[in-house]
Parts: sequence; C-alpha cells; structure tokens
Amino acid sequence: MTMMTDIIKSPLLLILVSAGLLYIVGFSLVYLKKSYTHCLELGMTKEELNKIIKSSVVFSIVPSLSIVVGLFVLISVMGVVWSWWRLSVIGSLSYETMIASSVSTALGFESSAEMLTNATGTQFGVVMILMSIGMLSGFLILIPFGKKLSMSVNKADLSGDERKNSWRYVLSGVFMLCMFSVYIPVLLIGDSVQAAVMITGLVIAVALGIVAQKTGQKWINEFVMALSMIGGMASSLLWVKVFG
Repeated sequence: MTMMTDIIKSPLLLILVSAGLLYIVGFSLVYLKKSYTHCLELGMTKEELNKIIKSSVVFSIVPSLSIVVGLFVLISVMGVVWSWWRLSVIGSLSYETMIASSVSTALGFESSAEMLTNATGTQFGVVMILMSIGMLSGFLILIPFGKKLSMSVNKADLSGDERKNSWRYVLSGVFMLCMFSVYIPVLLIGDSVQAAVMITGLVIAVALGIVAQKTGQKWINEFVMALSMIGGMASSLLWVKVFG
C-alpha cells in the first residue's frame, strides 16, 4: 500500500514541483522584461527603474520572512516538497494548516503529525486536492468579475468623490471579517495550546503596531507579521508545558 510518506518523498513530486516553479520564474522574468521595456518607452530612465527594482526587492524580502517561518511549520505536516510548492505559488499558511488539521481529524487521526506518518497515499491525495481546489476558487471568481471590480475602483479614484470611494472600504472590511470568522473560531476552539499561541501572536502584533505609531518608526510595520509568528511559535514551548 502506498503511504503518504512515499508520495511526499517521491522523485516524481519533486520533478513536477520544480518544473512548476521554473515555469513561474520564467513567466515572471518575461513580464519583468516587458514591463522594463515599456517603462523606458514611457520616458523613465534606467537609473529610476534600477532604484525602483532595488527598493522592491528589499520590501519583498522582509514580508517573505513570515512565509519562511510558515514553511518550516508546514513541513512538519506536509513534507518539504509539497509545502514548498504550496507556499511558493498560491498558498496561505492559515488555509493549508486548517485543511490539514480538518482532514486529519476527519480521517480519525489525533493530529496532523500523526497523519504524516500513518496516512495512506489516497488520504494524502484528498488533502492535496482540497488544498488546490480551495485556492483556485479565488481565481475562478476573478475571471468574470476581476476586471469589472478593478475598473470600478479606478473610476472612483479618478472621480475624487469620497461617496463613490466608500464602497471599497466596506468591501475590504467585510472581506476581512469573513476571513476572521472562518479562521479564528477554528484556532480558539480546537486546542488550548493553539489558542494561546494565536493570542500571543496577536498581542505581539498589536504591541509592535503601537510602538511603530508612537515612535514614528514605520519600518517596524514591515516586520509585524514575521515577528508575531516567530514570537507565537516560541511561546508554544511555554504553552505546551502550561496546558500539558
């Protein structure tokens, strides 16, 4: 019988993931070249573009620290290759871990770690399909509605009318509330250690936000997610001892 560990360590999965990542890197480089050329045609100088590229690289690396932290968390559940694929392309740590936890519970495992060692290949296939299809739903919605939403926001910005702009703030707020209503109950109700880690990360994030606001050091905001995740993970050692 094929086991989950056989799949996550298989050369075929590594080859497929590597091919997918190479395609995405190549795709990005092609559009980078097209964008660079078009900016030059619009009259921007190479010096200006180089400054923009350098600043973009810096501000891309800092937020990605939280993704790296999340990668190590997911590796313990999904293995190296599949975790690498999920968080390199279109993954979300909260979504991936929630799916892994929910499926492991449905399959009768006490934890995701137990699923890693005891799940069959078929059971892991279910996890892979759920992770992939769930994330694709966002793209399927954007295909018919994405351009219309983007154009309506641009028109509202150009009009300068705050009454026309207000709907996008409502939309953004409702979206975040929906996200919180999905993830927070799962984290709070599922496990005492998990809930304590989440609250610890929340306290750290709020504290850093207050420090950034009071001191005027806006650069701290770029590290809030990474530091809150690292702090929450570190606190898990304490909470495991407290709650047993």
